[in-house]
Amino acid sequence: MIRWLICFDSDVSMYFINITWKFLVTAAIVMLFSAAAYTQEEAPPAPAETADTAWRIGFWEILHQTFSSDEDHPFYQMTGTSRFKGGKGFFGATFLEPGTAGLIPNVNNKNDDGHKSKDGSLTKLFSYIPLLKGLPPFSVEYILPTELFVGIGLCFAYTNIWLDDEKVRAATSGADPSYATPLLRMASHFYMFSASIHPFGVPAPDDMDIFVGFGFSRVESTIRYGIRSNPTIVDYAPVTQTEISGSTGTMPFRRMGIASGGESFGFMLEFLFPGKREIIDNPFASNTIIDSTIYDSTYNDRGETLPSRVGMPGGITRISWTYSF
Repeated sequence: MIRWLICFDSDVSMYFINITWKFLVTAAIVMLFSAAAYTQEEAPPAPAETADTAWRIGFWEILHQTFSSDEDHPFYQMTGTSRFKGGKGFFGATFLEPGTAGLIPNVNNKNDDGHKSKDGSLTKLFSYIPLLKGLPPFSVEYILPTELFVGIGLCFAYTNIWLDDEKVRAATSGADPSYATPLLRMASHFYMFSASIHPFGVPAPDDMDIFVGFGFSRVESTIRYGIRSNPTIVDYAPVTQTEISGSTGTMPFRRMGIASGGESFGFMLEFLFPGKREIIDNPFASNTIIDSTIYDSTYNDRGETLPSRVGMPGGITRISWTYSF
């Protein structure tokens, strides 16, 4: 009897020990899984990594202006004279151009030609800058990341052009006498605001940045226009006669380009595509200087009424140095 009880006690003890051990192991497993689940629920999600913003300043640019067709040259639209059909646009540096006087050659040409009295409000304001007497062409762009992969850029840029009838006449004008062309010298100032998309995000150091965008430009233009001394109509043009006019317009444009990015000096190649909007008042539409019938028979090869406003559809290529940070 006593032996049986001892055996019984041993079996019971082992039974309870096994039960207790299994319970403890099970409880420990449950507690571990519960703690892990609780930690996952309470821990804040890791913040997504985003690229920093970037600033890009453009300076010391070279411009090349072209037109959509031979008939889109603004001087051809203004005068109807075939010597401007297929004519050239502006080409050159807009700041510190070798061989020219003044730090801002186009502004210097305009001032020397006496346009200052007809400057637009912004151009007149910036003419008070000491020494320069104008605003140097430049661009400044702020590029910021989005929740998507792409970046968004906001840009302000200023540039200018100078068109002189003696330099932009069509190559086919040949040896025609200069008096066969109306006198025209035009300065245009572009104050441009644009937004752009950067498909590969905010440019990182030493990366290339591709962008496309759209914007609007305030265009302030001044024009010296007139008729040169012309022996074929000596009764109407015995001497050169000129006047000055000014106008302001708003021009939409598309923008695309490529630039180096990130914390260093680089370059930017940019293409601007102005729309067909008429942005410049045509002084010849209201005042041909001489009798309009004589003007049309002598200069207006189109045989049409001259438009009151003209545009400059085509393209402007800008190449500039940049500093990004």
